[in-house]
Amino acid sequence: IAEVGVDKGTSSIYFAKLAKIFEPNSLTLVHGFDWFQGAKPTSEESFLEEGAYKTEEEIVHKLVAANGLENLVHIHKLDATKELGTFFEKSENAHLQFKLVFLDCGIYDVVAESIKHFWSRLTPGGILLLDHYSFEQAPGEMRAIRELLPSVKFKQFSFGWMPAAYAIKE
Repeated sequence: IAEVGVDKGTSSIYFAKLAKIFEPNSLTLVHGFDWFQGAKPTSEESFLEEGAYKTEEEIVHKLVAANGLENLVHIHKLDATKELGTFFEKSENAHLQFKLVFLDCGIYDVVAESIKHFWSRLTPGGILLLDHYSFEQAPGEMRAIRELLPSVKFKQFSFGWMPAAYAIKE
């Protein structure tokens, strides 16, 4: 499982707890990716202020440890817009495949680069979960999806605000 845009680690911790409950004998791990500098929005991401969603990396590690999930949650400090390719080229990460990828950021550059690297690593039947799908104040996410995944069919959740949509890879 991967999450891009960790912030306080809430979703990564939640995914790890679900894996522990529903897959107690599996080898499922959760990989959280964040640069821990907060949002760096462009003019099209009007809903965000510079530096929003900034949590110190050490706090996230403490929260993971407080939940006893250090063996399941791996936090990776990197700039998703520049370092994902290098991350996956490393021999210790080249094998990684995901059954769930949660893009929790809504910023065009991050979403576009994440799709480029995670879509090919999403297992058939795997789920791409989007937090800001069709959210008018975060048009960058929709632009990235339309450019990079034009033939993928997304389904919107009708019962909540965010996360907003998902696609199942065929």
